[in-house]
Amino acid sequence: MKKLVLLFVLFVSIFSFGQESYKYVIVPKKFNFFKEENKYNLNSITKSFFEKEGFQVVYDTDPFPADLAANRCSALYVNVLEKSNMLKTKITFEIKDCQNRLVLTSKQGESRDKEYEKAYNESFRTALVSMRGLLKIKPTEIEVVKSEEVPAVVVVNENKQKPTPNATVIVNENQLFAIPTSNGFKLVDAEPKTIMILKSSSVENVFIAQKGALSGVLLKNNNSWFFEYYNAEKLVSEKLEIKF
Repeated sequence: MKKLVLLFVLFVSIFSFGQESYKYVIVPKKFNFFKEENKYNLNSITKSFFEKEGFQVVYDTDPFPADLAANRCSALYVNVLEKSNMLKTKITFEIKDCQNRLVLTSKQGESRDKEYEKAYNESFRTALVSMRGLLKIKPTEIEVVKSEEVPAVVVVNENKQKPTPNATVIVNENQLFAIPTSNGFKLVDAEPKTIMILKSSSVENVFIAQKGALSGVLLKNNNSWFFEYYNAEKLVSEKLEIKF
């Protein structure tokens, strides 16, 4: 067969990875233990961390996007606790939902540095890094290739490295490592930072995939792995190096 038709159903709106997923993170413009905004650039550091995790981040004093204003439960809210003493600067992050329920608590970041700016930067960064990959991002909708006979298909040409016709192909040479989970795998880098969550499908070598805010599928073709998703209504096929 020149073409292998892989059938799968994309449950776009009901991805579930063990907890609720969110689109936004709200970060204070000023922490309550400081008298000025963005002291030591800590608020910017916090905002940047969650942006790198794939969230859309808004300061609590900024105008909210229309969808966030209409549904504040699409956001997580950052609270920072300081329990410093004369010997150590101690910082802990609490991440709460719109009903003030605790979703995640970071590890306590500590520093013995006597210089305040260095101490706060070190303790903030330690606490932030401890939360890396632990919060779930609300998946965006993915357009499905439709057929008259089946509701959702991806057609793979066995004789080509490009897995799907008319796709924009990206080659990602970063080595990823697959760690088994209860219903699939998580892909991590050498750090290790979680890069992608995979859930098993009914088709061999096809996984429902979530990479940050991107929803799609991971499939194998000619002994290579491809992550396929839609970006601005254009199909993108990203070739990945994965060690299972």
